[in-house]
Amino acid sequence: MRNKQAAERYGFEPGAEFGDMFGAASVENILLYVWAVCAWTVEQLVALHKMEVTAELEGLIAHRPKWYRDKVLQFMEGKELEADSDTYETEGMSESDVSAARVVKHAVATESRDASLLTIKVAGESGGERRPLTAEQERQLKAYISEIKDAGVRVSLVNMEADTFGCTVDVYYNAMLEPGAVQTACVQAICDYIENLPFNGEYTNMALVDRIQEVEGVKIVELRGSSAQAANESTTTQIDARLTPAAGYFRPGTITVNMKAYDEQG
Repeated sequence: MRNKQAAERYGFEPGAEFGDMFGAASVENILLYVWAVCAWTVEQLVALHKMEVTAELEGLIAHRPKWYRDKVLQFMEGKELEADSDTYETEGMSESDVSAARVVKHAVATESRDASLLTIKVAGESGGERRPLTAEQERQLKAYISEIKDAGVRVSLVNMEADTFGCTVDVYYNAMLEPGAVQTACVQAICDYIENLPFNGEYTNMALVDRIQEVEGVKIVELRGSSAQAANESTTTQIDARLTPAAGYFRPGTITVNMKAYDEQG
């Protein structure tokens, strides 16, 4: 519609609205629609082709930690791999059947800088909460990893209960509010933060304080201390600024929130 030659031929002002000059059933409108659909289809086909080529290339590249993570997430309980392959035959299985068989819901693979060791942390889910795999599921997963891994790669599988998180916090709150309600909201904010960290995500004291600071009525937050205890450890670790959970995820332990009325006069 901004083309001068087209404007002269059709008799409209350059820049006019297309719909004002051409009806929905006009030849011009139909031709432009067909062209647009063809162009969109080509774009979709090219994008799909690019995705397929990228997937093929990733399968050919030397296996990185991400490949192991993806493969572990594809593990299917009680199923056999196809002959001479690292994939399962899923023909005849519904999406819900496949999802139910894939018991590993969370996984991460990291390579040790100090030793030739690939550590894979895993967790399942129960009732929407992260849980370790059962002993039988872990046994099958280890056999699966042994079957698909590259020759010579040493793998350590971590499948255990969540690390127990605890903290002590002083909260100065708006004295016009009921302290019990603010305290409950602060405890909930702490639990929400640690339980919803990405799998194997890093906890930080700063982020915890920021999350508590968002609670209505909170004026000042002073973190007295935070700690974590791995399920396979008998001692508690004091957290100095940050920590990545040994199991890959936390569960709340002893959360102490001391409430102090905020004095505007200091």
